[in-house]
Amino acid sequence: MFRILSTLCFTLTTYLIIAQTLVPIDSVSTHMGQHIKICDKVTDAFKPAGDNKMTYINFGGKYPNNTFTVVIFASDLPNFPFAPADHYKNQKVCVTGMAAEYKGKPQIVARFPDQIEIQ
Repeated sequence: MFRILSTLCFTLTTYLIIAQTLVPIDSVSTHMGQHIKICDKVTDAFKPAGDNKMTYINFGGKYPNNTFTVVIFASDLPNFPFAPADHYKNQKVCVTGMAAEYKGKPQIVARFPDQIEIQ
């Protein structure tokens, strides 16, 4: 029984990873609520000072003229063994996750470093 369950979990996980739809950053808004993958160069990455401890990784221009954003919440920063804003700045990366919208802009929330792969 354990072997069958393990095989089923492995197959499902593999399917979800392979099933990522590669989407250009200017088309993310047409894939809201879907698990997608985007690959592009990071144009800006920062963690604001003060109480807002989220990290923003922007694509397609600097904020507020960016096309797409990856958000890392403060509660997820301990999952990253490095400072994401410094690590990903000016890098070409691929990001996987659920496409969502916040204040009219598309975004993906990254909770773990394996969602962001440097190319």
